Amino acid sequence: MRIPLLHRQLLARWPGVGAVLRQALLLLIALNSAPAARAESASSSPTMTLSQAFEQAWQRHPAFRALADRRAAGEASRQAAHAWTAQPLSLDLRTQDDRVGSDRGAREVEAGVVLPLWLPGQRHQAQQLAEGESQALEARIGEARLVLAGLVRDAWWAWHRANVELQLAQARMDHAQALLADVRRRVQAGDLARSDQHQAEGALASAEASRAQAESQRSQSWQALAVWLAVQGVDEPGPLAPQAEAVDSLTEGSAPSTEAHPTVLALGTQAMASRRAAELAATQVRANPELSLGTVQSRDVRGEGYQRALMLGLKVPLGSSPAQAAQAARARADASEIEAQLELARLQVARGLSGAQTRLRLARQQQDATRKRAHLAQENLAFFDKSFRLGETDLPTRLRMALEAQEAERQDALARVDVSAATSALRQAAGLLPE
Repeated sequence: MRIPLLHRQLLARWPGVGAVLRQALLLLIALNSAPAARAESASSSPTMTLSQAFEQAWQRHPAFRALADRRAAGEASRQAAHAWTAQPLSLDLRTQDDRVGSDRGAREVEAGVVLPLWLPGQRHQAQQLAEGESQALEARIGEARLVLAGLVRDAWWAWHRANVELQLAQARMDHAQALLADVRRRVQAGDLARSDQHQAEGALASAEASRAQAESQRSQSWQALAVWLAVQGVDEPGPLAPQAEAVDSLTEGSAPSTEAHPTVLALGTQAMASRRAAELAATQVRANPELSLGTVQSRDVRGEGYQRALMLGLKVPLGSSPAQAAQAARARADASEIEAQLELARLQVARGLSGAQTRLRLARQQQDATRKRAHLAQENLAFFDKSFRLGETDLPTRLRMALEAQEAERQDALARVDVSAATSALRQAAGLLPE
């Protein structure tokens, strides 16, 4: 059980009491804290995890809203690429007569269908392009989810850091209030001067100002986090789980493949789709030929029967179109540009992962150091608190030691948050979503 700072100071005031009394005091503290903890647990909402917050944010993301339509468009492109004709069939109807001329009753009616034909290799390249665009779409969605995860992670740990700051500021204010009450009693008893009371009141005012600033910072952090959550109004949420994510397979020295990173994967699939678009454009040097199949009914004069014939036609465009050449050049330029971006992205991902591993290692070292400092500062505070009560230490020294202990505990608490944030940053650099 972690004993609050104020309770640890109470135990330190009477170091001479026996073990039985100390255990009784600990039991009394636990019994007094348990009902409040149970009431708070019963009244609070279920704890939200980082993964749940990310999924809520994804449900509100514009890319998610458009995902179904984009997948439907990709499926339609695949169906068009697997069709037997380059374009849908068209109906061709024609009629002619001699009413304006001799008016002998001559008439001719044509009815047929026009089949746009694929150019050599065009159908295969269109199928490859449709498949590549589908893969590129899924890769872009993965990249969008990773980018969103980074934003949610930053806002998530910023809120936790601000929340820890507020809790520590509240504990500092409680300690200052307890110290001021003790100083006032000793001033009335004649043990301390009025100036000591003024110093204690100044320490309390400083603690109150720090708490107000911390509360303001937490409110701003919550507003930044609430943008990504499906919440209404400005009220802060129930408990948010501060547990760090797992990084067992991402320790320093291991190097996950950069090709599986969503950013690299998205650029890689886009480059592949661009190359296939360039290959398709290379096959479309001219407009598609058209095959016509139909029947012709005709008569020469009025009163004769109609003669029927089968009509078969082929329309082959001649020459290449400058528009098709321009389209092919743009596709080649896009492919070259994306391939250059892909090489840069591979380097950035590798460097980012190495930097995140270093950040986590140093954050853990910092946490070990702050833990030691906080422990030593608490022991020093207990010594000086006892000395102050015995009249061997003045109040300014007692206040300075309290501030040092509170700052050490603050750095220790923030270091734990920094380790969790560095863990999330490492998973982000490796391309992993919150779990």
